[in-house]
Amino acid sequence: MATLEIRHEVDRFVLYFDTPRREISAYALATALVGLADAVREANAIVNPGYVVEVVVEALSDGSFKATVRTIFTKAKNLFSHQAVQAVIWGIVATHIYEKAIKTEVPPNITVTDTLVTIEIGNEKIIVPKDVYEAKKQVERSERFNNALGKVFDAAASDPNVEGIAIVDGTGPQRPPLIVPREKFALFQTEQPVDESTREIVEITHVEISRAILERGKRRWEFFWRGVRIAAPVLDQKFFDRFFAHEIMIAPGDSLEVALRIVQEKKPDSGIYVNVRYEIVEVFQHLPRLTQHAL
Repeated sequence: MATLEIRHEVDRFVLYFDTPRREISAYALATALVGLADAVREANAIVNPGYVVEVVVEALSDGSFKATVRTIFTKAKNLFSHQAVQAVIWGIVATHIYEKAIKTEVPPNITVTDTLVTIEIGNEKIIVPKDVYEAKKQVERSERFNNALGKVFDAAASDPNVEGIAIVDGTGPQRPPLIVPREKFALFQTEQPVDESTREIVEITHVEISRAILERGKRRWEFFWRGVRIAAPVLDQKFFDRFFAHEIMIAPGDSLEVALRIVQEKKPDSGIYVNVRYEIVEVFQHLPRLTQHAL
């Protein structure tokens, strides 16, 4: 029986191309790596909010042809900065791919314990940490994640010499126990368009208070941000807790260091994104206005 055991935390994994020639076209390799990086970033954004992930290629080698990839997590100062990073991205990607690849018309035999999920179909078995499997179910609902993985398999299919593809951790055997064969690449292809007419970004910045709404809710304060007047609700309840406890005093002209969520819309004629809505999702620091004192 072919068994793949997904380890809990892995920061280094291998994108394996099964090819008899031990080489792959530059286009297929580059496109597959871009797709994999996009999938990793999307999964990370869902399970590790507050951390930025960088995907780097450490080594290329044959046997058949392998690209060793490492994920580097950088902590960002934002709303979720108290959470610990979860290096489970490889497990999420690998579990999604292999569970989909081994499925047949016969329902799988799934066994769940307190710590593990075992998926068994025919002569193939996947053993996954339970928390990784739960995170996978959340991530696989993302169209961006599925489209990114589709790029990986589209790229592999563009090279006629690639007979299969696998994603394994860096400590595994020379040849992976499970390989997705070429005839199953189509399972991962998707033509669902991703709505890119709007997008959201979160920026750590300073805003100057013009008009404050000193009550909880979604009424919009007024701020000056980069010389422009904007209106945004303050959604940080801890900030209001501190205010009502008289730990801070607010006055016009004071500044706040904040996580500012910016909602942007894409103009169809120019393709340029413009800011249409703002929200203060967290207040890090209150900065009273500097005042001059008479000598």
